[in-house]
Amino acid sequence: MASSCSALAVACSFVVLHVVAMAGATQYKVGGDGGWGVPGAGDEPFNTWAEKTSFQVGDQLLFVYPKDKDSVLVVEPADYNGCNTASYDSKFADGNTAVTLDRAGAFFFISGVDANCRAGEKLIVMAANATGSSASPPPSSSSSPSSPSGGGGGGGAPAGQAPPGAPGTPAGTNSSPANGGAKSGAGLTVAASGLAGSLVAAIGAYVAIAI
Repeated sequence: MASSCSALAVACSFVVLHVVAMAGATQYKVGGDGGWGVPGAGDEPFNTWAEKTSFQVGDQLLFVYPKDKDSVLVVEPADYNGCNTASYDSKFADGNTAVTLDRAGAFFFISGVDANCRAGEKLIVMAANATGSSASPPPSSSSSPSSPSGGGGGGGAPAGQAPPGAPGTPAGTNSSPANGGAKSGAGLTVAASGLAGSLVAAIGAYVAIAI
């Protein structure tokens, strides 16, 4: 009985710490009021916006866009550089996509519309650990994407060469990805709908172990 109570206490403590950590997370709307789309004349490039923001693990990126005209692709560095919309880790087209930065390092996003990506609708985000320790270093000046001008948006690391902190698979979104052209075995983890399920699962697991 004593061991069961001890396991229950540990499980509760774990969930409480998880809740506190999530409470400190911030949601950022990509592109501000303009949302996710091709930057207009005089608009701030997405990467300029990202470089001014200190993202931490647990933060969310909110992509808002017309779902019948655009989408969000999570891609590898080489596909980011070449605006390769045919190859991606995950694709979202619900018009209101929330992606959680679930690890430290670099995340690469492009529009699912080839012309939009080449016109500058692409984004690299660097996330740091919430503890304050630095994340993987951002791409060097030779591999950072150049600010889009006119119809060009191709900058970034040389094709086939992944910059430091190349992404795995970001997790968490409020919609299921469309898997049409997704790479085998790749995809985002759908975010939990609430903490109640985590609490019940964690407590059940620890109690079962103790018994």
